[in-house]
Amino acid sequence: MNRQDGFTLIEILIVLSLLTVLLVLVGTLIIGVNRSLVKVEVFGARLDELRAAQQYLRGSISQALPIAVAGDGPTVRFAGDTSSVVFFAPLPDSVGGGLFQQHISFSDQRLVAKFARLQVDELQAVGESQVLIKDVESFSFSFRGTSPQGKDSGWQGTWPWPERLPREVRIDARLGGPVSWVTQSVRLRLDLGSGSLSQ
Repeated sequence: MNRQDGFTLIEILIVLSLLTVLLVLVGTLIIGVNRSLVKVEVFGARLDELRAAQQYLRGSISQALPIAVAGDGPTVRFAGDTSSVVFFAPLPDSVGGGLFQQHISFSDQRLVAKFARLQVDELQAVGESQVLIKDVESFSFSFRGTSPQGKDSGWQGTWPWPERLPREVRIDARLGGPVSWVTQSVRLRLDLGSGSLSQ
């Protein structure tokens, strides 16, 4: 009696079991790779957001000018506390150019900028508030400059002389997510420590 060649049921079940294990391993690997790619994309987007915010802060604060709008109250050229700063500085031509009052503030875990164009002696609000960076756990400004008596002020949580520009603004923050904020110290380009414009 001749025996026919072929696979037994046990051999087929073993092969199917091995294929199932391989498919599970490949599927797990693909899921892991996809998750890693998503994390890389999120990290990259957050890093871009952080760089853009820091670049704007450096560029705008460093160009602060000793300008004040005429009014009945005291002269305010630069106002600042731990959560906000208000100053006049130009915007680059790439976003329209011109001289603007810039108000940067931290609230509701967001760092936000508002702009008002200076035209003659009037301010005209421009557009809506721009979110510079979201998911900010803590944020603070501090200021250093020269007192009216010509002495170094040391770091102040509130800038006490609004008619004068500080010499330097420090920016500290703690962000949610994988990207860390490195403390910035921005020096103003105008040195008004003893100049008449700072009086």
